[in-house]
Amino acid sequence: MLPNPSTFEVTKRSSRPIRSLSGVTGLNAARGIAFIEDPANPGFAKLADGTLPIAGFITRNAQVGGPSIADAILPNRLELPFADTDFQSFEQAEEIQAEGYGSIATLGSAATTGGQAITAGGNVGGVGAQAGTVQWGAFLYSGTGANAAKTLTAATAIGTKVSYIGGQFSVAVAGQVAEFYLAQVLPPSRPDLNTFRCRFVLLDGDQQ
Repeated sequence: MLPNPSTFEVTKRSSRPIRSLSGVTGLNAARGIAFIEDPANPGFAKLADGTLPIAGFITRNAQVGGPSIADAILPNRLELPFADTDFQSFEQAEEIQAEGYGSIATLGSAATTGGQAITAGGNVGGVGAQAGTVQWGAFLYSGTGANAAKTLTAATAIGTKVSYIGGQFSVAVAGQVAEFYLAQVLPPSRPDLNTFRCRFVLLDGDQQ
């Protein structure tokens, strides 16, 4: 079970090498959020915004301060996060499934025990997980007003090219780099949180 339970999944991996960049200080982010290399600060990551091809999708949760003391004493999480200031790894992909509107990192609530708790149903629970730990993320951008046209919905046309806003998938607009297209709309893996799921496929010519 992944730290963010199936809301992001690479279904076809890329042969392109994994990148390593310094993280964004003060940023919590769930595994799978997209990043670029910051053009103003080489060697450092920045949330993908459609201005450049992505460095990749972060391979583990990024958490302010990194693993907790409780994790060191009683390690019961399936995968420990990167600290926000660590070097972090970013992978490429050729096919992805992702879902969810909202924050790029949902944090756990207070609990008497450290780390993440696995419930009887098999999901990694936000309730009962240590306060401040990254539990899961949302991967689809939702905008209003002038940005409403960038929102991915269950009605978005198949074949629509997608880019990124704040590390989340969005409908690509003029001037943005588009590397994937919407290939399929699926039922969500977390119907308690989301209403649909998207399958994205790398555009022809970008496969390596």
